[in-house]
Amino acid sequence: MRDVVDADGNAVEVCPPELGCYQGQCVPACEAAAKAGGSIGCDYFAPSPPFFENERTRSRYSGACHAVFLANTWPRHAKIRVERAGEALDPARFAYLPSGIGPSTTYTPLPAEGIPPGEVAVLFLSHLPGVSTNYGTLECPRSPAVLDDAAVHKSGVGAAFQVTSDTPVSAYDIMPYGGASSFLPSASLLLPRSTWGTNYYALAPHEEGSGALWMMLVAAEDDTTVELVPRASLPGGDGVPEAPANVATQVTLGAGEIVQWVGADPSGAVIQSSKPVGVWTGNTYLQVSTSTSPGGGGHDAAHQQIAPIRALGSEYVGAGVMTRLRDQKPESVVYRLLGVADGTTLAWDPAPPVDAPMTLGAGEVREFETTSLFSVRSQDDEHPFMLTHYMAGAPSSTRPGCVDQIPLPGQSCALGDEEWVIQLPPRQFLKRYVFFTDPTYGTTNLVLTRVKGPNGFAEVSLSCLGEVTGWQPVGDGGRFEVAHVDLSRGFVGARAACETSQHEASSAGAFGVTVWGTDFFASYGYPAGGNVESINDVVAPPIPQ
Repeated sequence: MRDVVDADGNAVEVCPPELGCYQGQCVPACEAAAKAGGSIGCDYFAPSPPFFENERTRSRYSGACHAVFLANTWPRHAKIRVERAGEALDPARFAYLPSGIGPSTTYTPLPAEGIPPGEVAVLFLSHLPGVSTNYGTLECPRSPAVLDDAAVHKSGVGAAFQVTSDTPVSAYDIMPYGGASSFLPSASLLLPRSTWGTNYYALAPHEEGSGALWMMLVAAEDDTTVELVPRASLPGGDGVPEAPANVATQVTLGAGEIVQWVGADPSGAVIQSSKPVGVWTGNTYLQVSTSTSPGGGGHDAAHQQIAPIRALGSEYVGAGVMTRLRDQKPESVVYRLLGVADGTTLAWDPAPPVDAPMTLGAGEVREFETTSLFSVRSQDDEHPFMLTHYMAGAPSSTRPGCVDQIPLPGQSCALGDEEWVIQLPPRQFLKRYVFFTDPTYGTTNLVLTRVKGPNGFAEVSLSCLGEVTGWQPVGDGGRFEVAHVDLSRGFVGARAACETSQHEASSAGAFGVTVWGTDFFASYGYPAGGNVESINDVVAPPIPQ
C-alpha cells in the first residue's frame, strides 16, 4: 500500500497506485475518477474547434496546430491511446514531454510506459502542412497525428479525436499551439466523458468581432439522438439540418461524431439527448473592448467546452484577470451570464455595477463590466446559472512581458488579446491541481480563488513558489479571497523552478485556479480543473415556443 490521491484531490492511504479510493472503497483508478465526477478522468474527446475563417470552405489559416495537454495526477505512469474515425493513432509518433519555457523548450518523446507521475504530455493532433500567417507558421513544432485540417468547416459533420488513458489525467486543448506568432490562440479545459450530460443550455461568447459564432455537439456512443430548440436559427450545411428558432430539431450522431452549426448565436439553445454528449461553443474572430481597452484588440479565436445544467452552480466569484495595465491598476473585465430557470434573483457582494442584472430568466443572456472582485448568488440550488468572462483586447499601454515580438511598425509590447473562459462555481472547486501552462508564451499567471472553511482560509501552495500570498478579500462577506500570481514574465520565472510547463497547486481547503498565458497580441486561458458533479436537479426540456 502507498499514499495516493483520489479524483477529488484528497490524500488517502489505503489503496495501491493501480486503484483509487471512492467512498472508502478501493476500486480501479479510472472507475474512481469517473464516479467522483471531476475533471480528472480516463476518456476524453477533442474535436478540432472552428478556427479563423472557418466559415470559408478553406483558407490559408485552415489546419492550424491543434494540441491536447494531459497532466498525470496519479502516482503511476499513465499509458494513453488515441483514435479518430475508428483509426488507432500511435502516440509514440506525436506525444511528447515538454521541458523548460521559451526558446529553451525541449520535447522528449513519450516513454513507452506512458506519462510519468506528476508530469504533462503534449499531443500534437493535427495540422495541415504549409499553414501559416504573414508572420510565421501555424504548424505544430513536431509532426502531428494527422497531417490535415481536422476541423469541420461551416455547418457540417466530422470526427473528433478520442484520447483514453489507463490512469486518471486532466486534459486541456489549444489551437493553435505555438505562442504569439499564431495571433489567434484559444484553449479549453476538456471534460471527461464520465461528466457529460444529456441536458444543456448553450452559451457562446458575444457576437462582437468579424468572426462567426458556432456550436459543436459530440457523441460518445452510437445512435445518440439529440433534440435542440435554439433561440436563433442555426444554418444547416453538409449533413446537418437547419435548426429554426423556437422549433425542435433532431439529429442522430454516432460514436465520436461531430455535428456543427456555424453562422448564428447558439446561446440560450436547450439541448436534450438520449445519451450523454459533449457541447462546445465559440467565435472564430472575437473582439472585446472595455473601459481599459477601449478599442478592443486585434481580435482572436475563442472556444470552450461547457458543463451540463446539473453541474452549474447557484454562486460564483468574479476573480478578474492579472492586470496588463502599465500602471498596474485593476483591469476592467466583461462577464457574461446565462439564466437556467425563470425567476432567478441575484444577490451581489459588493453592490453590483449599474449594468449588472438583478434577475435572470431561463435562457436569458446578460453582460456587464467591472474592475472589482465580486461574488454573486441566486436564491437557491433550483436556480442555477452560468458565469463566464473575457480577457479584453490588448490595452494601449501594457506592462512588460512580451517576448514573441513580431515586427509591426511602431508597435511595442501589446500583452494579451481577446479570450473567453468559463467560470466554475466554488462548490466544484478541488483541493489539488496538476496542470499545464503553454511554454511558448512569454508571460504566464494564475488567478486563484479560495473558500473560507470552518477554520478560516487554508494556505494554498504552488509547487514552484511555495505559499501563495497577496490575497484580496471579495466584497464584505468574508467568504472568498482572490490572488493573482505571476509564474513567469518575459520568460523569466518568478523563481527559477517556475520556468517549466508542469505545475501543481494544493491546499487543505477548496480553491479554484484559472491559467492565463499572454504574449504579443495573443492570450489563452482555462480553468486548471474542477468537479463537474451534479449539484442541482434542474431539467430544461426542449419545448418549442
